[in-house]
Amino acid sequence: MSKYMRFRKKEWLFLLRWTVATTVSFTLGSPFILTVMFFAGFSMDGGSLGNLTTLISFTLVGLIIGASIGFGQTLALIGQAKQPILWLPVSVFGGTLGGFLVGLVSLTSFELAFILSAAMPGIFLGIAQKIVLMKFLKKATGWIIANIISLTSAQVVLVAGLANMGADRILNIINFKLSFRLFIDLIIIFASVAVIGLITGINLTWLLKNFKKE
Repeated sequence: MSKYMRFRKKEWLFLLRWTVATTVSFTLGSPFILTVMFFAGFSMDGGSLGNLTTLISFTLVGLIIGASIGFGQTLALIGQAKQPILWLPVSVFGGTLGGFLVGLVSLTSFELAFILSAAMPGIFLGIAQKIVLMKFLKKATGWIIANIISLTSAQVVLVAGLANMGADRILNIINFKLSFRLFIDLIIIFASVAVIGLITGINLTWLLKNFKKE
């Protein structure tokens, strides 16, 4: 059993590259997510459970999640996968579809949509990416679950870290206005996104070690 779990130096290096690429790429995309949600908050009807604005907003957020995660991970896959460029479009598609479905839920219950806002994109992001994984892996055990757990965990860390964030802090991040508070907020975002890279990276490194096609 231990031989399947023990990583060698090159595998640790890939895990590091994957985690860093995912974290940096998603962190750079996070201001766009905050921009969408910030303006969506102004355009929503006060007290309504959901409207067209939330549908569009969740869809855009899902697209940004898929694009930012997919871009960094595509770079990390170079040299490890056949046609790694396919990773980006399938990630965009999976994230967008997941965000759209969360948006549909928001038309009925915004609270439920918020709960599903990480898990749902994780499901469809994982399914879409698994199609590419099967081109160079014999099997991709746990990949969808790893995406769900990682995105949900990242959401928990982010919400806890940025609790009670006011409009001024959001604008500082959107405009990248240099300040000590901006530095702290970016560290919180970076830490939450690192969870995504680390969890999915451990799973993928294990898969590449044990199930890579010759």
